[in-house]
Amino acid sequence: MKQITSNVWVETETRGCNFGFVTTADGIVMIDSPHKPTTAIWLKSEIGKRGLLRYIINTEPHGDHWTGNAFFDAPVIAHEGVRTRMLNTDMAEHAARVGTFGPDEPALLEDYTANFPVVTFRDTMTMHVGDHTFEMIHMPGHTLYQAAVIIKEEGVVFTSDNIFNGVHSWLHEADPDLWLVALESLRGLNEDIFVPGHGDMCGKGYLDEQGAFISEWKDYVQNAVDRGMTREESVSTLTALIDRYPMDVEQAALAPMVMGINAGNLYDYLTGPWPPVSMGTVATRLPGDDK
Repeated sequence: MKQITSNVWVETETRGCNFGFVTTADGIVMIDSPHKPTTAIWLKSEIGKRGLLRYIINTEPHGDHWTGNAFFDAPVIAHEGVRTRMLNTDMAEHAARVGTFGPDEPALLEDYTANFPVVTFRDTMTMHVGDHTFEMIHMPGHTLYQAAVIIKEEGVVFTSDNIFNGVHSWLHEADPDLWLVALESLRGLNEDIFVPGHGDMCGKGYLDEQGAFISEWKDYVQNAVDRGMTREESVSTLTALIDRYPMDVEQAALAPMVMGINAGNLYDYLTGPWPPVSMGTVATRLPGDDK
């Protein structure tokens, strides 16, 4: 893992979201968890070398941010929408899918039991652990239940999936306009060390590029709508952006699917009631929840 400050460690090169942990005077706080069980077991060992894990913070409802919670004995904190989405997930189906990620995963997923959030927030929440302050701020965009986590004393922000640095952005349930607002909220923070949800570390200098790509996707689909294309035609043909960025770690084969679900979601956003019922609190699993 990369040590980015005296107390913050981050991993950006494994399948699933970026995750990390913060060492404090009163134990360790982990932010998001590995997607693959084998990675979770490795991370548990890394944390164990440095102290007692006190809390896990999950930044969003997609499975690549919370699957690994189950391998840690610590309470989870998240937006209330994350807890609801997790509670409505078919965990047997989820575990079966994650089990396809490698030959050593299925054995670790036998009798899989998720570690659900037990403390939730709606807008903001501040937690003090030892001499560190963790501020969680609801910033919908990539999902409706997105949150940024600010570690004040370290000058670090875990932006979650509102930033995909140098890799393809998943817009499969994005609200593009709220996403642009979230990027401006990130720009207004005092901190300038960003841990994105996917891709390498970055700072505020990447916000313009991220915002431009979201706007380009929106305009791309709006053009299709204006030309009278159906949703099905948009999903099957809007692939011109596929070469703009590579996919994240171990996801190269998913690029065509991601183009399709991005186009489909934005088509719905531009033409129909928003958000769709499938994205609400009763949702079970959307495409990409296990990305």
